[in-house]
Amino acid sequence: MKFTIFFLLFLGPGTHLSLAQSDPKAHARDIAVKVLVDSLTNALNRIYIFPEKSILMGDHLKSQFKKGAYNKDVTDPKLLAEKISADIQSVHRDGHLRVNYDPAFAERLRKAPSESGMVDKDREVSKAKSENFSFKKLEILDGNIGYLQFSGFIGFIEEAKPTITAAFRFLANTEAIIIDLRRNGGGSPWMVKQIASYLYAERTRLNDIYERRKNETMEFWAEPEIAENMKLSMPLYILTSNNTFSAAEDFTYAMQVNKRAVIVGDTTGGGAHPTSPVDIGQGFVVNIPFARSINHITKTDWEGTGVLPDVAVQADQALVTAHHLALEALMSKAQSPQEKKRLAWSINALKAHDYDESLDISQLHKYAGNYGRFRVSSRGNQFYLHDDDDGRSFNLKPISGNLFLASDWLQVEFLPENEKLPSIKFIGKAGWEDVYTKTK
Repeated sequence: MKFTIFFLLFLGPGTHLSLAQSDPKAHARDIAVKVLVDSLTNALNRIYIFPEKSILMGDHLKSQFKKGAYNKDVTDPKLLAEKISADIQSVHRDGHLRVNYDPAFAERLRKAPSESGMVDKDREVSKAKSENFSFKKLEILDGNIGYLQFSGFIGFIEEAKPTITAAFRFLANTEAIIIDLRRNGGGSPWMVKQIASYLYAERTRLNDIYERRKNETMEFWAEPEIAENMKLSMPLYILTSNNTFSAAEDFTYAMQVNKRAVIVGDTTGGGAHPTSPVDIGQGFVVNIPFARSINHITKTDWEGTGVLPDVAVQADQALVTAHHLALEALMSKAQSPQEKKRLAWSINALKAHDYDESLDISQLHKYAGNYGRFRVSSRGNQFYLHDDDDGRSFNLKPISGNLFLASDWLQVEFLPENEKLPSIKFIGKAGWEDVYTKTK
């Protein structure tokens, strides 16, 4: 069994495949709504993954037509498409199922692949390349934690493979990897397979896809040999949000069920149906889910429910939370005191926050003054550290208690008064410490 990659795409809610939008008012007088509703109903009955739902949707559309629900929109194809889509969703919620008015794309669908496929693919590949195949950010965080953000599972695997391989080679020596899918709306299941293949030491089954029309199931496996046998086995964290959708959920769900990753963030969008665009005449195109994902372990998928995170936090807190989890896991395995100090520094740095009006540091004003070459000053509820020798100043951000973050390499702790004068302790990211006593 073989799916055509161009059509087997996991699309985000309300999206469809198109190269250009047409004037929504064009050909408005030619719209025959009954013909359109019948064509759409027939397409749903032939293709939609849940036959019983397609019957309900078709009956509702015909009922709405008889009531005259589409009369006022008949002169505006775009509004008509939106109204019909809303009526479909009122019967059965499916984020992939949408009707769009796009005569240019409808015409393209009617053309033979030899007439349009190669030109369009070249254009799409060029566009994907200009966007770095959706790979947006790559870096090493404190504690040697890798971070990768990409916004889609692009369908052009061979073209994208050098970029993907380079990204994972960059992360190959990290202690853990955080993959950020919070803004990832989906794409190709073959790209899910490709990216997953870098992250397993052995051939591992992912999610399958069942196609209604053929009554066949395609199994998807992570296969290290298609990913340069990198076999990355370090701990993995995946960041999610409500915008994580479709193929991004496919990847997340498989990793979670296989216990390969910890999912951190919000529940995902809930789209598990591969989708194909279908020309239904008069310039209208409907994206119809013709298949469904299914996991061989759970016997189900995430359609309508989303992927539930292992650690539920607001999406904007997911990165800090996952980074903290990764560092804590490393701390639990740390062997030397020096290694523990370095990890503790990084964990504390994640807790630093900006000042606010409610912060009460009145008990710390006594630490203002000179400490040899260093000077501590306060203004309002903010503290500053000055190095009078080189002129540098640091705005101290509170971590907890008397501990503050001065920079990306230095923390400052105010120590309680001893028999004479208070002191400050400098704590370097590399694990060193120095104590300075207040001179005046």
